[in-house]
Formats: sequence, C-alpha cells, structure tokens
Amino acid sequence: MTDERRSSTRRTASLAGELESPQGKSAIAITRDVSAGGLLVFTRLRLEVGASVKIMVLYKDEQVSFPGTVLREQTLTPNESTLWRSKVAIGVDPHDPALTKLYAALADQPAILERSES
Repeated sequence: MTDERRSSTRRTASLAGELESPQGKSAIAITRDVSAGGLLVFTRLRLEVGASVKIMVLYKDEQVSFPGTVLREQTLTPNESTLWRSKVAIGVDPHDPALTKLYAALADQPAILERSES
C-alpha cells in the first residue's frame, strides 16, 4: 500500500517563486510540483507545520499569488542540496482561482518523456 497524500495528479513544474512567512520574512523558492490542492517547494525559509504562508510563483510572464498552509516540512541534507534548506508541502484551497488557473495551464503543457539510453 502506498502513502498517497494527494487527491489529484501532481504536475512536475520548476517555477521560480517566493514564500512569505506569517512574521513577514520572505525567501526565494522553487516548485517541484503542483497539484490541484497545493505545491511542493524547495526554500531556504524555515517554516512550522500549520503556519499560514503566502506564495508567489512566476508562470510564463505572469505572477501568481495565493495563501497556503504548511502541511509538511523536511530539512534537506547537504547531500540533497547545498542551495535549499528544506522541502515544504503547502496546501492551498483547491477552489482558489489562482491555483486552479495555474494547475490547468500546467495540465495543458506537453508531457516531457524521459528516454533511456540503449
């Protein structure tokens, strides 16, 4: 049995962005994936599970912002990344129009297929 936490498909997406903590601290971030209910991001900002955050991402020439809640935070080791301190799962209201628009736009992107060398 798998530990599937998501009710929608995750779209792999490396989008530049910024996270803002409840204390007003902000830091750069990059998304790893986006789903209809949230995002997984890499960041240097330390966040507590349950914290309310604001996230802004750039998609094409558009800045997309929405509020979210930290669902999970995992500290990364230096072997995993020397740039990012943590991997953070952020839940967003699935009815948020900005997230809905972003998720739909990513779904319309052609899939990137990995090819193995023979």
